Amino acid sequence: MQTGQQTLWITLGVIALVLARFLFRELRVRRIKTSAIFSVPIVVGVIGAFLVYSVVAAAPDQIPSLAIGGVAAIVVGIGIGLAVAHFTTVRSGGPGVLFVRGSWITVGIWVAALALRLVARWFVSGGTTVIYTSANSTAGPSLMLNAVLVIMVTAALATVRFRILAVSRAIPPDTPVMAA
Repeated sequence: MQTGQQTLWITLGVIALVLARFLFRELRVRRIKTSAIFSVPIVVGVIGAFLVYSVVAAAPDQIPSLAIGGVAAIVVGIGIGLAVAHFTTVRSGGPGVLFVRGSWITVGIWVAALALRLVARWFVSGGTTVIYTSANSTAGPSLMLNAVLVIMVTAALATVRFRILAVSRAIPPDTPVMAA
């Protein structure tokens, strides 16, 4: 098997795992404690901060792209978060507990959001698919794109959680509603 074929199969395997993860997570009811509702966005945000630091330290030529991409990622992430929250069902499970369930639409939104990384890679590489290059030639742009992706996901997760919390405060216990 050639290197290009191996890369294709690895990429398809990763895509399948990501799809399976979103299907499993979004299509089942999840229990969220309101006291820990922002723990996931905080953890992802810390990872994002580490990636931003890595870009600044390892590829300072990418700082302007990182700044522009970061601002765009926050705006897009908020939009993604609002869209996901709109199609998420929230039900109160008593004091301090929420039951949350996504939908096929939320799965599609998350998958499309992650596909933005592939689209961005295509634009950054000038429309070519790079199978293998030396570490120095693509490390900066790739690291910058990863940082921007994590910034976008952090903004989306925080927005979803803010909307879920806001909607949950307005519903009586055990009443299903849409987080609009």
